[in-house]
Amino acid sequence: MHYLRKTYVLLSFLFMSLLVFCYCTPFSFSNDDDEKAKEIIKNVRRSLGILHYSAPKIDDDFSAKVYKTYMQSLDPNKTFFKASDMKFFNQFEDKLDEAFEKEDITLYKATVDTLYKRWDELNALTKEILKSDLNFNENDSVILDFDEATYPATDQGWAKRWEKRLKVSVLQEIILLQESAKDSALWARRDSVGFGEDEFDPRNKSLTTLETEAKKQVEEMTSEMFRRNMVKNKFDYFSFFMNAFTTTFDPHTNFFSPKQNEDFELMMSGQLEGIGATLTDEKGYPTIRSLVVGGPAWKQGELEVEDKITKVIELNKEPVNVVGMALEDAIRHIRGQKGTKVTLVVKKKDGSFKNITIERDVVELEETFAKSSILQTKEGRQYGIINLPSFYLNFDGKGHDASDDVKRQIEALKESNVEGIIFDLRGNGGGDLEETVEIVGHFIPSGPVVQAVRSDGDKKVFADKDKSISWSGPLVVLVNELSASASEIMAAALQDYGRAIIIGSPQTYGKGTVQIMRPLNWFSGGSEDLGRLKFTYQKFYRINGGSTQLRGVSSDIVIPDRYKYIDITESSNESALPWDQISAQTFTPWKEKQKLKKLISNYRVDKITGENFKYLDEYARWMKQISDDHVIYLNINKFKADYEQREKMGKKFDTLSKYKNGFNFKPVNYEIPLIEKDTVLAERRKKWQEAMGKDIYLQEAVRVLKDWNK
Repeated sequence: MHYLRKTYVLLSFLFMSLLVFCYCTPFSFSNDDDEKAKEIIKNVRRSLGILHYSAPKIDDDFSAKVYKTYMQSLDPNKTFFKASDMKFFNQFEDKLDEAFEKEDITLYKATVDTLYKRWDELNALTKEILKSDLNFNENDSVILDFDEATYPATDQGWAKRWEKRLKVSVLQEIILLQESAKDSALWARRDSVGFGEDEFDPRNKSLTTLETEAKKQVEEMTSEMFRRNMVKNKFDYFSFFMNAFTTTFDPHTNFFSPKQNEDFELMMSGQLEGIGATLTDEKGYPTIRSLVVGGPAWKQGELEVEDKITKVIELNKEPVNVVGMALEDAIRHIRGQKGTKVTLVVKKKDGSFKNITIERDVVELEETFAKSSILQTKEGRQYGIINLPSFYLNFDGKGHDASDDVKRQIEALKESNVEGIIFDLRGNGGGDLEETVEIVGHFIPSGPVVQAVRSDGDKKVFADKDKSISWSGPLVVLVNELSASASEIMAAALQDYGRAIIIGSPQTYGKGTVQIMRPLNWFSGGSEDLGRLKFTYQKFYRINGGSTQLRGVSSDIVIPDRYKYIDITESSNESALPWDQISAQTFTPWKEKQKLKKLISNYRVDKITGENFKYLDEYARWMKQISDDHVIYLNINKFKADYEQREKMGKKFDTLSKYKNGFNFKPVNYEIPLIEKDTVLAERRKKWQEAMGKDIYLQEAVRVLKDWNK
């Protein structure tokens, strides 16, 4: 449903922007929050002024960039603010340099105030609009080119813009209902079990009935989104203001509130201490969406999917009512140290209530970690695949490090006597620098891996000093435009040594900077947790002296992908640091470097695969065309015709979705007993194997490895 994907993009931007802000008379900020905000600004300013790799001049030009970034983050679709709001806000456009110096938060407080006021107005306006008759026969449209849009000058224009957004949502829901009604297999299953009281059957319904149901769904969705965002503490939005300043230094310099830092460390480590459940917000109730197999709640056995948590009780503490609480706050009440107990008061599906006590433990997010598989060709030859989602780091000494996990996967693949390894870094956005160096060291005897240079010229060379090597056989690395930072360090080092052949997009993301995290009170010497600052303090360089900044790593063998014609790389960021180069390091190339050069120069795409690549390139061009199409029709006939045209175009590329590379996949030996006992792990591996079976890039990677072994 390609048209629906486009409208979903619109809606995602629309409702993501509900996370943001708006001007009226200031609400009552607490003095504590005011002082905390000012202390944060002071510490950020002082820290970046001294430690940032390339601190910009704090002047009117800086102010204008901060202002533009901030206002775009608050209202990217120019839907919430009115021209009258902007008239007030615009007086700060050339004054934010002074605000940064004087810790002035006037603009921040005004915008947050205005957002809450506009939310109230838009929530009421949504109900009013959706109760009225909407005209889907007039020749009207929504223009998605928000850069060129202006803010509504009148209340009527402001309401009309919101009405158009709602009409897009209603049209989308109508199409979804119509498409759903065609799914005979789905409705055969639904007929066999019956319908719930609130379930809607779209079959054989008139357009008027479908529109009524669509309006109902849009109203519920919009109202729920407003509710979720208005239960947040208003000070939670301060990071938007602060990060407008930090990202003007460069795109990867960021302020993290204490909550955001906790989530960042969780993402980096792949583990947490808690009960092992995924929650979602269902009309104010923290609701169980899934349980981690093997986690504390799963082992305890009483908590079930769709249970609604009403209260959280800890030993010697008052019960905490979590109904209506922001989901992230409710989750933090449920999480806790390993070995402690928490009692959840839950509402079951039958309406009954139950107290469930669970002992917290360490919970690992399995999909964060490295994994491997055996690839078998039709001729019976075996190759290994290692997928690494990120270069994760164990923060507390109790969990996983990426380098250790990768080594384990290599050893497991060696047990199966694979002829070569495919190391998949596609979509890997980076991670810890030293973990990256260790992983490169698994494939080379020893030597420099990457150079890091501070703005004062101080240079550090990160080297593999362990002369042992985990894998000396043929190695292919898969990359795409979303392979960034640490992924680029690894790909560049292996390419410079001639140790691996890089296959993928013309270039990787192009992030050649190094960040470090520090608590803000580390700079001030205070005791209060003000959050953390991640800032750029070095640029990294390849051992050949070149930089990956902006230019990324060029693939040895270029294969088109869906992002080829869409600019999603570092160069699209206005505040990105420039490319440069330094002197090379002395290093010993891999013994087969000349052989690899010959393999690369002799590479030719297989005829059958080549046809699929042509389709893939056409698909990438079509994706670019969709991206550049800024018009959505509000006439139902044109909306549907546009949708059907996109569906027709989409079917042209069915060859890609039906493509099968013909390989078989099986787990490494140590995972076989785990999969037999763990149904969730078994299902995850099954889905991964199915995805690999449709992966056209693996076909070329195996061809290269076969040639390597000749």
